[in-house]
Amino acid sequence: MKRLWVNKEFKMKNRQLIEIIGILSVVGSLIFVGIEISQNTTAVRGATQQAVSAQVTEMYTITAENETIAYVLGQASLGISKSELSITDYVRFRAFVTIGLRRIENIYLQYKNGLLSENSFDRIGWEFYRTALVREVWEDRKGHFEAEFVEFFEELRDN
Repeated sequence: MKRLWVNKEFKMKNRQLIEIIGILSVVGSLIFVGIEISQNTTAVRGATQQAVSAQVTEMYTITAENETIAYVLGQASLGISKSELSITDYVRFRAFVTIGLRRIENIYLQYKNGLLSENSFDRIGWEFYRTALVREVWEDRKGHFEAEFVEFFEELRDN
C-alpha cells in the first residue's frame, strides 16, 4: 500500500514539474517573439528613414544637375511668381515641387503608421514650401492629395 502512495506522489511531482517546464517554455517563447518584433520594428524604421533620405538626395541631385531647376529654385527664394516663368520652366518646377510634396506625404504616412517620429517634420526645409511660387504649385497640385494630408500639410507649413 505504501508503495502505491509513493508512486502516486512521484507521478504528481513529475506532472507538476512538466507543467512548470511547459509554462516556462511558453513564457520563453513569448519573450523571444517580443524581442524579434522589436528588432523587426527597428529595422523597418531604419529602412523608412533611409528611404526618406534617398528622396532628399534625389531632390538635391536634380537641383545640381538641372540648371533650370536650380535657377527657378533660386528665383523662388527671391519671390518670383508663376506668371514670371515660361510654361516649360513652370512645368519642370512643378514636377520638382511635386517630388518634395510626395516626400512630405510619405513622411506623414509613415508618421501615422508609427514608423517615424514627429520630429521628422523638423527636417523638411519649410522655408522652401513657404515661398510664393511653391504655394502656387501647391494650389495647382493639392487636389491630387488626400484631404487629411492637405489639412496637415497646410497647418505645418503655415505655423
